[in-house]
Amino acid sequence: MKAYGKRLGKIVILAAVLNLLIEFISRKSLSVLLAYVLESPLVFLLNTCIIALPFTVLFLTRRRVFGAIVLSIVWLGMGVVNGILLIFRTTPFTAADFRLIKYAANIATTYFTWMQLVMIAAALVVVTVFCVFVWRIAPVSREKVNYVKSTAAVGISAAVILGLTTAAMNTGLVAVRFGNIGAAFQAYGFPYCFANSMFNTGISKPEDYGTETIEVIKAEELVPENTYAVSASTKPNVIMIQLESFFDPLLWKKNPVTGNLKSGTEEDYDPIPFFHRLQKSYPHGYLNVPSVGAGTANTEFEAITGMNLDFFGPGEYPYKTVLKKTSCESVAFDLKNLGYTAHAIHNNEATFYDRNNVFAQIGFDTFTPIEYMNNIERNPAGWCKDKILVKEIIKTLDSTEGPDFIYTISVQGHGKYPDFEYYCEQINEMDDFIRSLVNTLRTREEPIVLVMYGDHLPSFEWTEDEMINKSLYQTEYVVWNNMNLPKKKMDVEAYQLAAHVLDMLGIHEGTMMRFHQNYLNGGMEDEETYLADMKALEYDILYGDREVYGGENPYQTTDLQMGIDPITIDDIVYNDSNILVYGENFTPYSRICLDGKAVETTFVWPELIIARNIPEKKVTDADITVWQIGRDKIPLGEGVREKGKGS
Repeated sequence: MKAYGKRLGKIVILAAVLNLLIEFISRKSLSVLLAYVLESPLVFLLNTCIIALPFTVLFLTRRRVFGAIVLSIVWLGMGVVNGILLIFRTTPFTAADFRLIKYAANIATTYFTWMQLVMIAAALVVVTVFCVFVWRIAPVSREKVNYVKSTAAVGISAAVILGLTTAAMNTGLVAVRFGNIGAAFQAYGFPYCFANSMFNTGISKPEDYGTETIEVIKAEELVPENTYAVSASTKPNVIMIQLESFFDPLLWKKNPVTGNLKSGTEEDYDPIPFFHRLQKSYPHGYLNVPSVGAGTANTEFEAITGMNLDFFGPGEYPYKTVLKKTSCESVAFDLKNLGYTAHAIHNNEATFYDRNNVFAQIGFDTFTPIEYMNNIERNPAGWCKDKILVKEIIKTLDSTEGPDFIYTISVQGHGKYPDFEYYCEQINEMDDFIRSLVNTLRTREEPIVLVMYGDHLPSFEWTEDEMINKSLYQTEYVVWNNMNLPKKKMDVEAYQLAAHVLDMLGIHEGTMMRFHQNYLNGGMEDEETYLADMKALEYDILYGDREVYGGENPYQTTDLQMGIDPITIDDIVYNDSNILVYGENFTPYSRICLDGKAVETTFVWPELIIARNIPEKKVTDADITVWQIGRDKIPLGEGVREKGKGS
């Protein structure tokens, strides 16, 4: 076994070197790296062991040099990816990012130039060629592999390293759950945190979970069910708008000093004056969000479901895990129980974060993504400007006779930002969108509550000490309304926001909503108990026996309708190798399909689309349809052919 000991020693040395390189790439500072190693030597040693663990499989092969080089490239590659991601966002690289690869591909040109993308592709080709080259020239050990001893060595090494990791978690040397994932990666190192994100998903079962625990929560910690002060005839429309990367730059203490908010005059420049005006007259406060620099879907998840993301695995997106197959109670489902119709609107692609599927799991009746919008105007970064949302929200309000719940996700403030001035220009236009929407809603006689908030801070290299509010995880919200709701300032968590707003309306409906309302109204002073029971409820609803519902899930997946106005086909004409389709509500994303296969389509106007240069043999006996298809080529919905029309 002496030979195995020498090999293991070499592996540990190699792992230590890789660990230093990976952390340097992440921290981008030699002094910060040294401070991490010297202040947390045991954590550094643990991460070295985690890196070393995959290398123990080299005991089972004669191609040890090749294997060591490939594994080193993999570890360094992940370190480089982490370093690159930290340039564009403050959220590190986690296993959850593998679920987002197709989305990253769609927006790659936003963050990289074509030359940079070519260089990245070339680098991947070079690495692949290098690995093939190494395979051919690397020495192969002449010594036969003793699979019994080698397997034992691998097993013992794995047991020791897993034991050390478990001991580190049990003693608090490293955390199991990360409230601040960025800070966790800095404190506990990339290898441990990345490994944690691979295996730590979902909500772990609480130790005291069971019927008795849930019954106590139901009896003592939920405000009375189905009680609301608003009469059935005056139920207000409830509109929530999640504003992409919307943040008050005046909270950044450095701005007034450096002059970064100057508008070209000597006066200080306020990029969001209307939002500030609303804060002076309507309910508002700070909103604690679960992410910074990225993670829109997770703030969205908390705001819609009332669930705390802290109980899930690090970096996890419930939209990409549990909600892919499980329907879940939400504010949409809750308000539908009171006669509302639930709508979602997003001026970006429907499939981003799988919203085209997830929104059916959380109770929405309709979803209007950018593929169902016309007159799209984009900003320099390529994102749709938010002003288009005014007409979409009004159209949605007009689509039903009863009260509506409308959840809107904006996109204009999305990165990449060439500089801070560009960011301020974008949120200034978003502020104009808010002004236009509020002024339009003022003209309507029906009661309306409009909740607006930022999903997270933009991805700039800011620190907590530079913020007036001492936090990178706080945005702001304001509640415009025409119902004379009392003006008060109250700071809430993203998962408490809907409960807080509904409580102001006297609406107490839904498990998570009533649970939060009880706490916000002083029904539970102990925050530790509040968090523990919140976790029990979330586990019960998503993973447990649904004891809170009597053992069955009353919230079933909806038949989600894409778009408010149906896309209809009135007539199809084939003339001179061109297919002309006449109808209503076509958009630039409408595609003519022959037997289910999309062909190049020209959008002329909402009543006409054309496919040019189509041979007659392809058209003869073909089933001609129209589908809404986004950039990722996924069909979202088929146009409806009017009875007796079309050919």
